[in-house]
Amino acid sequence: MNHGAVSHLPGRHTGSAGFDFSTNNFDLIRLIAASEVVIRHSIVHIAPDQFPGWLKIIFALVPGVPIFFFLSGFLISRSWERSTSVNDYCHKRALRLFPALWICIAVSVTAIFLTGYAATVDWSWVKGVAWVIGQGTMFQFWTPDFLRNFGVGAVNGSLWSVSVEIQFYCVTPLMYWVLSGFRPSLQTALMCALAVFFASFNVFRDGIQAFLDTATGSELGAKLFGVTFLPWYFMFLIGVLAQRLRHWLIPICQERALAIIVLYVLSMNVDFLLWGLPLGNEIPFYLVPIMGLAVLSLAYSSVNLSSRVLRGNDISYGIYIYHMPVVNVLVERGWTGSWSWVWVVFAVSVGIGITSWRFIEAPLLLRKRVRQMKSTTAT
Repeated sequence: MNHGAVSHLPGRHTGSAGFDFSTNNFDLIRLIAASEVVIRHSIVHIAPDQFPGWLKIIFALVPGVPIFFFLSGFLISRSWERSTSVNDYCHKRALRLFPALWICIAVSVTAIFLTGYAATVDWSWVKGVAWVIGQGTMFQFWTPDFLRNFGVGAVNGSLWSVSVEIQFYCVTPLMYWVLSGFRPSLQTALMCALAVFFASFNVFRDGIQAFLDTATGSELGAKLFGVTFLPWYFMFLIGVLAQRLRHWLIPICQERALAIIVLYVLSMNVDFLLWGLPLGNEIPFYLVPIMGLAVLSLAYSSVNLSSRVLRGNDISYGIYIYHMPVVNVLVERGWTGSWSWVWVVFAVSVGIGITSWRFIEAPLLLRKRVRQMKSTTAT
């Protein structure tokens, strides 16, 4: 193993009495999280005056992006620990992320031309190519000026979180390498300290962004800070900690979804009374661990629910990356102002997500598994 540092970290072994790590409802949870993002974005951009209060409460309880970041910490740290080398880890991450993303970018570019928008602006091919490269690598947050009037102002603004995820992927090996020199108990303590440290970037995000605005004389510094991993990394680290401690944490959560979700809802109510209702990514830092427990309780209660509902189809990534191009096409065509269009966005996004999974993601993941089996057999 080329990155043998992970063997010094706790929780390296597989299997444990009382639960099977690989049998869970993570696919279904990711689908619920993606659906929250799709519906919330659709309402904001397509039916802005039709956002009922009860739905805001549901969205506050199911914050899509924070759930993704927590699950990424849980699953990506496990992926790193199980990888045979840095190249193996990078190959797995790239195969899961980029092929579907590149097809999505091609669809977005096609939409820009088919809606007629490209003919209405002074198109810069240099900036256009740079934008496509940025969308397909890790600079998804950048949009050139000539595309700012397309749809809602960003061709696929939801991809900012993909850029953050890629940063998580890059930082994970570095974190493991730094911690490898410490004894296991101290490693856990240091991870907790890191989570608290990075939570401060989230707590003081508004102040940091205001300072950057003043220091740079523009909004660029603040915007760039918001798409770095810094204000979001504590969510990822809490997921890593949950994965590291899974051998005692998951048995606590097993088949206790109702009790833990009630605890989570009560905690959110207390926060609501103190600060108001959070929406989107604004979940308070002190609720993220409780949210994580709720996610794990759902993942390891009635563990066959996901397979019965989805039958192995993990369509959440496709739904997430495609929904904003769909929203933008509707906005560009003027098809807005009604809840009917919100459901059109959702239905089309689900359809594209299924197509992406069946014809792009699943075949590539199958090829990856075959490659791993051959590698294991050869060893």
